[in-house]
Amino acid sequence: MIRVLTTLFVRRLLPGIAVPLALSLAVVGCTRTEYVGINQQSGAIAAGPVRTVGVEIDGSYFTDFPNCTVILPTRAAAGLEKFKPLVEIALGRHMTEKLSRVVDRDERTLLARQNSLQMSLPEDGKALAKILNCDTVLASRIVGSGHTYLIVWSQVQIGIEIVMLRASDGKVLWQARHVAERSDGGVPLSPVGLVVESYSSAQFSSDGEVAEATVEDAVRRLVRSLPDARL
Repeated sequence: MIRVLTTLFVRRLLPGIAVPLALSLAVVGCTRTEYVGINQQSGAIAAGPVRTVGVEIDGSYFTDFPNCTVILPTRAAAGLEKFKPLVEIALGRHMTEKLSRVVDRDERTLLARQNSLQMSLPEDGKALAKILNCDTVLASRIVGSGHTYLIVWSQVQIGIEIVMLRASDGKVLWQARHVAERSDGGVPLSPVGLVVESYSSAQFSSDGEVAEATVEDAVRRLVRSLPDARL
């Protein structure tokens, strides 16, 4: 009787998910990252064991390497606002590996307050860059489904788009986008499996560090596509 109920649970409450989920679990651990032109990147996530980072770099980046950038406030789709500070903090940390000077989230907030600037306004972002003699600003946006919880399977999926703009005229020097995800749980094949997968899914869903790690993965892969301007 329990086995019958388990089968009905999978078929009725998780329609259309069992097979894709099983396939996704099969490729865990063998996924590789590929960097492609931003116009060649199709969809939010490529199917199969390949994750893509879409990248585009303008020639102006190489003729006049930037030496400083201001991390602007991250924009987010509805329901994804909680990821904004995580993205800004990660960007501030990783961009120091590419540029000589990075004005991170904390410094930006302090300086904006001291200069009576509202960083939600694009012009104020450029104004702050001018005050600091910073030649670029870094804008970012969060997309994706965020957190999905389906009792026996949970997933955190975060898409991030980054654009580096020249502060003087708004010219796009570099842009990149990527979707990172982490998940736990699976398709229960027995009553015991139902209990185990439900527990794993619940633990994963309640772990606040999972979102931070997912953002870290996405930002690290994105920033890796930017040539080192410090040299």
